[in-house]
Amino acid sequence: MSDVKFSARWALVSVLMCFLTFGLGFWVFNEAIPGYKLLAYPGIVATRLFSEEIDFWPKLSIMLTGQYIAYFLGIYSVRKIMAIRSKG
Repeated sequence: MSDVKFSARWALVSVLMCFLTFGLGFWVFNEAIPGYKLLAYPGIVATRLFSEEIDFWPKLSIMLTGQYIAYFLGIYSVRKIMAIRSKG
């Protein structure tokens, strides 16, 4: 499997996990789930770049997009570094 496809799949898994923990915390428990801020940190940072006056759904989409991009770049970079190191 190519590095791009591998990174895209695992980044999507991170977005789904983030959305699930956010949804549970927001709609079910009405409080943050422990570890949520650590899991969703890249998305939270992406959201901070925008004004707080943005509506809920666009802000959630910005957060999940930032989450995906950060995890994709992180996973892709680690795979490339591991490939370079394994070649010697």
